[in-house]
Amino acid sequence: MRKVFLLLFLFFQLGISSIYSQDYSISSLPANLLSNANAIVRNESIEISILAVDKMRVKTMRVVTVLNEYGEQHVQAYDFYDENTKIKHQEVIVYNSSGEKIDKIKERDFYDRSLNGSGTLFSDNRLSYLNYTISDYPLTFAYESEVETNSTIFIQPWKPLGNYNLSVEKTSYKLLNLNAIPFRFEERNLEELDLEKNNSTSELFYKTGNILAVKNEVLSPDLSTFTPQVLVALNEFALVGVEGKASSWKELGKWQYDYLLNNKTDLPEETTLKIKELTSKAISNREKAEIIYNYVQENTRYISVQLGIGGWEPMAAADVDKLGYGDCKALTNYTKALLESQNIPSYYTVVYGGKKNNIDPDFASMQGNHVILNLPLAEEDVWLECTSQSTPFNYLGDFTDDRKVLKISAEGGEIISTPNYSTASNLEESLCEIQLNEDGGFLAEVTRSNSGIAYGDTYGIRNQKLDHQKIYYRENWGHLKELEIGKIAFVNNRESVIFTENLEIKGTKFASKAGNRLLLPLNFLPAKSFNLPRNESRKLPLVIDRGETYKDNFQFKLPAGFKIESIPEPVVIENDFGKLSIKTSLTGISKNELNVERLLILNEGSWNSSEYNAYREFMNQIKSNTNQKAVLVSN
Repeated sequence: MRKVFLLLFLFFQLGISSIYSQDYSISSLPANLLSNANAIVRNESIEISILAVDKMRVKTMRVVTVLNEYGEQHVQAYDFYDENTKIKHQEVIVYNSSGEKIDKIKERDFYDRSLNGSGTLFSDNRLSYLNYTISDYPLTFAYESEVETNSTIFIQPWKPLGNYNLSVEKTSYKLLNLNAIPFRFEERNLEELDLEKNNSTSELFYKTGNILAVKNEVLSPDLSTFTPQVLVALNEFALVGVEGKASSWKELGKWQYDYLLNNKTDLPEETTLKIKELTSKAISNREKAEIIYNYVQENTRYISVQLGIGGWEPMAAADVDKLGYGDCKALTNYTKALLESQNIPSYYTVVYGGKKNNIDPDFASMQGNHVILNLPLAEEDVWLECTSQSTPFNYLGDFTDDRKVLKISAEGGEIISTPNYSTASNLEESLCEIQLNEDGGFLAEVTRSNSGIAYGDTYGIRNQKLDHQKIYYRENWGHLKELEIGKIAFVNNRESVIFTENLEIKGTKFASKAGNRLLLPLNFLPAKSFNLPRNESRKLPLVIDRGETYKDNFQFKLPAGFKIESIPEPVVIENDFGKLSIKTSLTGISKNELNVERLLILNEGSWNSSEYNAYREFMNQIKSNTNQKAVLVSN
């Protein structure tokens, strides 16, 4: 028996009679909907009523048949609420495989919890959700809810196919706009649907069904890039009681500046004078900006504030200055205010943090989950992550790199892009000096530097306890038998944004004995590659989000009394996916040292599905060629 939290997005209803009248037996399902499916949406109805500029009601009915444990996530029997969003009704009916009702869960039986995280000071966000024990499959959950909110700036889009390995029997979407408030909508990827629709100034209606599950294939694109959706936004709206008008990114950015950001950068005179003194010897705005950024890191800390309009409006800079904390909005606005006090312009910029996700450049609506700061200096665009006390100046890392963002100014909003870290700049470079012994063991000094995205992935280890650091290296270098880690030292160069690891390690049986010979693996540290399944009928494109470069130099000193008997031929493999190069050479006065230079480049890009097997072959070539061995023989 497994406890599952049956959560995920919000979705909305038709009526209780429609739930009872349907046949939800597994035998009534069309056979084609079972293919590649972990769950099936039997019927989903979303009805959104715009009652006023500042009042919206959303009704959901969502019936999902769960076929296995991987389908549990698609039940989505939950709703969020706070002081400005109220749940009026929630209910779930559960059916067995024969379509017989076996359980009913009323609103009072839903679980409820706060969404406060460990770094949250104020938040009224809560979650009401179904917590149900599934003992057998298939099982069908019919969820219905009604929610009212005063924030009409967020209109739920219609996305009939919400995830991979999910098929849809029936789905409909209705927007009722009886007051004819001006609104916009955009249809995407609807061409393949058997679609019924009826749209006017007072209503949107879409209905379709029999949508087959899309199999989740490794290294696939985001589902939203090719599946059906309808985006909707009001041109006159409200956000937690603050009303506005906008139909473009310029207008929406202008509204955010005027109503959420303006008049929040005033600072105490004492702070302005302190910053002036700190930056008095700086010779450029870039140098001043770096001093100010370091000041923010040293004098503030991140604490989330998600209370009412505070979820979208930053705390005043003077309050951050006094309290010494704030969320991403507040700390970004505070940094902006400090820069402004020294006549350095910067721009509050809204972004989706985390997995690469763009602010949609073609459809203006309230988007994003994070805020960063943009400084368009004369010599370059500088980007600041203001919530971190350790991130270097002008470094974003993979949390906000390479995506469309909304820059906000007094003139309005503008869609721009954050920097992309190139394949060459995402560099991990190592030098390993390895002394072998006659039993195949080794003593080694390892120096490895990390830059670009690799910097952000690595530098946090310096704050871990020594035991955890050792566990990290043993897990990453599991091929080194009986690994003992002596010295561990780090150099974090924030100016050049390079993190260097220095280790002294030893282990046994790295080279295997064969009579009077040692078989020596050429690759002391493993090369990155993927174990990819065979797929002769792949449907989806192949997507690699970021390129990476690995340069390694392994310098082996042979045991006394041994010499090189044979070494593999050089390897050079190069194609659209990247490059692998391995070169070996004998060095030292007595030719008793073996030098191995390895270069591995993995390109970012998108390729047709027909290229998948070629990419898989490239990965296999990396693995096979990095398993090559030299032969040492005793004199």
